Amino acid sequence: MKTAPRVGGEGNCRPCHAPHYLERGPCTSCHRGDPGAARQKLAHQRLISGRAAENGLPNGPAVVEGRERVESLACRRCHLVGGAGNRLATNLDHVVWKRDQGALARSIGEPVVNMPRFGLDVSQTEAVIAFLLRSAQPELAEATYRVRFAHRDGLTRSIFDVRCGGCHRALLADGPAGRGSAGPNLSGLFTREYPATAQGNRPWTPAQLKSWLQNPRALRPQTTMRPLRLEESEWHRLLEELGAAGPSARPVAP
Repeated sequence: MKTAPRVGGEGNCRPCHAPHYLERGPCTSCHRGDPGAARQKLAHQRLISGRAAENGLPNGPAVVEGRERVESLACRRCHLVGGAGNRLATNLDHVVWKRDQGALARSIGEPVVNMPRFGLDVSQTEAVIAFLLRSAQPELAEATYRVRFAHRDGLTRSIFDVRCGGCHRALLADGPAGRGSAGPNLSGLFTREYPATAQGNRPWTPAQLKSWLQNPRALRPQTTMRPLRLEESEWHRLLEELGAAGPSARPVAP
């Protein structure tokens, strides 16, 4: 979590803005910007505005809503947030204070390959950003960079691509796999960060997945998924690709 900011240091913000939450520190601790600049455009450079600026309120409405959305959207399946999650994609703790608010909003609204489209409106997006900022420490910010995902053209296709990719996508250790959107995104399926959507609202394990693939409609009659028969070698490759033996995965069921 963010450390307590130093009090004072409002600089040239006060001539234009009435101060608030003075006990929480300088304007920049929530809004960023450059309070030492006399020109407005310079002072507002990389400014954090709207609900995202509520990141300084530990239990403020935007932070609470953002926390709930990060949990419900299972962002930690691929990202580290607040020091917890899987490291399949960008460590958000290290970049949110470095990137502009607009860039963060675009990353959520216009995601890269294999990141789900969440359909959040502006207010909801700002709430998520407020929580991400609250969860990270500004001094940990790394240089801004863009993760470019590319399919492994010309290389051996993963078993996920071949057998599951028509309906599903997943961000695997070797990169993105799959091209379909009919089924859920399976990134981080066997980790504690993936929603407990297996039969009986339980976490997914290899045993749960194997039972599901053998006869999906026996477990969920309304599903449109058909049984998937895998050779033993294919099954073991699929488990490996999905990270069944990874460090953050749940114990493999017999």
